Amino acid sequence: MPIKIIPKKHHLLARETAALLKLSVPLCIAQLASISILTADIWMMGQLSAFELASGGLAIRYYQPFYFFSLGILSMVSPLIAQALGGNDIQAARRTFRQGLLLAILLGLIWIFPVIQGVDILIALGQDEQVSKNAAGFLIYSAFGLMPSFVFMVMRFYTSAFQKPLPQMMAAIAGLVLNIFLNEGFATGAYGLPNMGLAGIALATSISHGFMALILGIIIATRKPFNQVKPYQRWWVPEGPIFKRIIVLGLPHSALVLSETGMFIVGGFMIGLFGTAPLAASAIVTQIAAVAFMVPLSVSQATAIRIGNAAGRGSIADVIRTGWIAITISIFLVLPTMAGLILFPHFFVEIFLDSSDMLFTATVSYLIPLLMITGVFQIGDAQHIVLSATLRGLNDTKIPAAYGFLGFWVIGLGSAWFMGFVLGWGPVFIWGGITIGLFATSILLGLRWLYRIRIMRQDGKILADE
Repeated sequence: MPIKIIPKKHHLLARETAALLKLSVPLCIAQLASISILTADIWMMGQLSAFELASGGLAIRYYQPFYFFSLGILSMVSPLIAQALGGNDIQAARRTFRQGLLLAILLGLIWIFPVIQGVDILIALGQDEQVSKNAAGFLIYSAFGLMPSFVFMVMRFYTSAFQKPLPQMMAAIAGLVLNIFLNEGFATGAYGLPNMGLAGIALATSISHGFMALILGIIIATRKPFNQVKPYQRWWVPEGPIFKRIIVLGLPHSALVLSETGMFIVGGFMIGLFGTAPLAASAIVTQIAAVAFMVPLSVSQATAIRIGNAAGRGSIADVIRTGWIAITISIFLVLPTMAGLILFPHFFVEIFLDSSDMLFTATVSYLIPLLMITGVFQIGDAQHIVLSATLRGLNDTKIPAAYGFLGFWVIGLGSAWFMGFVLGWGPVFIWGGITIGLFATSILLGLRWLYRIRIMRQDGKILADE
C-alpha cells in the first residue's frame, strides 16, 4: 500500500489544531469547575426559594463589574508571560507574575467597600427594595472573597502561559468539591455548620477561592517548570515599568470585558424592572449562558497564549495560523450547546427550579424563550471572545475596547432598550437586544483581526505596542 505524504501546510494546520485543543481542553475543565462553583451557588439559591434566587442573582450582577474589571486587567498577565517565555526571557516572566500578584491583592482591597455598600446602590438604581436588602449578607461575604479569587486568577494565568494547565484544573476541581460541601452546610445548617441562608452561600464560595489559591500557589512553588522561574522571589517589591505595562495594556481590555459583561448586567437590571419572576429567570439563563461560554472562553485563553508565544518568537506565520484555527474550531465547538438550548429548553427548568415554588409557573414562562435566545447567540458569543484573544495576544487592546463599547452598549443595549421599553415587547426582547450586540461586536473585531493580518504582512510589525 503506497504511503500518503501529507503536504507541509496541512501538517502545520493539523499540528497547531492539536496543540490548541491540547491546551484548551484542560483549561476548559478548569473553567467549568470554576464556573460550577457559581452554578452550585445559583442552584442552592433556587433550592432555598425563588425569592432568594432573585436576591442572590441581583447581588451577583452587582459585584460582577468589579470582578470583570479586574479580570480584564489581570488577563494581560498570561500573554505577556507567554511572550517572555517565547523570547526565552525568564526574568521578564518572573517579574510579570510578581506584579500580577501585587495588582491582584490591590484590586481585592479596593473593591471591598463598594461591594459592601451594594444594597443602597441597588435600591437607588430602582431595584426592588425587599429583594435588594435580602442580598446584604451575600454582598458582605462576597466582598472579602474577591481578593483570593484574583490571586488564584493570576496563578492560573501564570501556569497557562507555560502551556501546562493541569495544576489549575486540579485546584479548581478541589475548590468545587469543597464549595458543594460548604454550600449545603452554611446555607441550610447541615453538617453542624451555622444556618446562614443566602449569606452562607457567599461565605462558602469565598472560602473555596482561598483554598484554590493555596493549592495552586503550593504547586507553583514546588513543581517544575513553574518554580524554576523563582516566581515568589521578592514578590512584594513593586516594579513600576512592568506594573504600568500590565495596567496600560489591561485597562482597554478590561473595558472590552466590561462592555460585554456590563451589557448582560445592565440587561439583567432592565429585566428586573419587570418583576421578581423574570429576574429569577434571567438569573438562571445568565448562569447557563456563562457555563456554555466556558468552552469558547477556554479556546480564547489558549489562543492568546499560543499567539503570544508565537509573537515572542517573531513568527508571523504561526500567529496568523493560530488565529484562523481558533476562530474556526470555536464555531464547531458551540454547535451542540446551541442545538440543546434551542431544541430542549425544558430540560434545564427542572435543574434550577422547584416545581412547588409559588413563582414556578411565572418564572418558567420567561425562562423557556430566554433559553432559546441564548442558543441563538452562542456563535456570536464564541466569535467575539476568540477574536478578542487573537488581538490580545498581539497587545492590541485599545481599538477592540472601542469596538466593544460600540457593539455591546450602543448596538446591543440600545436594541434591548428600544425593543423592551419603547416598543413594549417586554423582558424577553431585552435578551434579543443582547444577542444583536454579540453578533455586532464579533463583526467589528473580525474586521480588526483582518487589519492586524495586513499590518503584519506588509510591515512585519507583530505587536501593537512595538
